Amino acid sequence: MDPTKIISKIGDNKIVSIVDELNSGQFKRVLLKGDVSTRIPISVVSLKARTRIWKERLLEALNTKNFPLSETLLYEWLLNRRRQLLSDYLDKLNVKHKRGETDETFLKTVPEETLRAKARELAKVHSLQDVAIYVHFLDYHQECDVFEGDEYFVNALNEESVS
Repeated sequence: MDPTKIISKIGDNKIVSIVDELNSGQFKRVLLKGDVSTRIPISVVSLKARTRIWKERLLEALNTKNFPLSETLLYEWLLNRRRQLLSDYLDKLNVKHKRGETDETFLKTVPEETLRAKARELAKVHSLQDVAIYVHFLDYHQECDVFEGDEYFVNALNEESVS
């Protein structure tokens, strides 16, 4: 499932929650990747005010289905704010990794039943919605469709279904 579809399914509250977890460097990387200006008027000096402006720009760009911005937002959030989730999943699958990062295209080598079962186990320790976001992003990133057809993980993207 491509990043814009993931973003469209997770709901506004989760999007705002994800955006609120970003630091200034992550904001800048996401905005720049989406070709959105990071420039702030020189009269704005507080980090809180700068963050508010960046947040408004980012949310507005997401509403336009900005693909590079959506992709980078999910990547930055997963890698920098959900690294333990990534590590735990790869450990469950016995995939070699360095702090949750791997070059292995394990979605193509590990049996789908195992991938889904280990993802369900992961959801017992981590937020189901966060796990769903991760596995759908993995599908996209590794050019697979292991989870896109799995109703459990498709429904888990929607915040109302996991509340």
